[in-house]
Amino acid sequence: MKFTIIPDKWKWTGIVTIGGILIGAGLADCLFSLNKLDLNQLARGLTIFSAGLTILVVMDNNKTQKDTKIIQQETQLRLKRVEDRLNAIHQSQQITENQLQEIKTLLHK
Repeated sequence: MKFTIIPDKWKWTGIVTIGGILIGAGLADCLFSLNKLDLNQLARGLTIFSAGLTILVVMDNNKTQKDTKIIQQETQLRLKRVEDRLNAIHQSQQITENQLQEIKTLLHK
């Protein structure tokens, strides 16, 4: 049983918001550094921007993996249904062939 205080939707939204804030702060830091021509501030801005971007990329990959897993499970279920139907068709075909053989034997008698 899974107990969570904060729903997953809020967690995702919070993490994405943090990533967006870091990207914005990093970009702002870079812009301010261009006015002052401060390389240390530019490096810090790029690092913060990169951290925010990394968070968003990881979140997107995680979401994509979950979606892919769901699609894969649905596909496996469909394939199982198709396999069951094919097995039923095969069994029906075997029964029909057996009946045909019986009819042929009766006709030869």
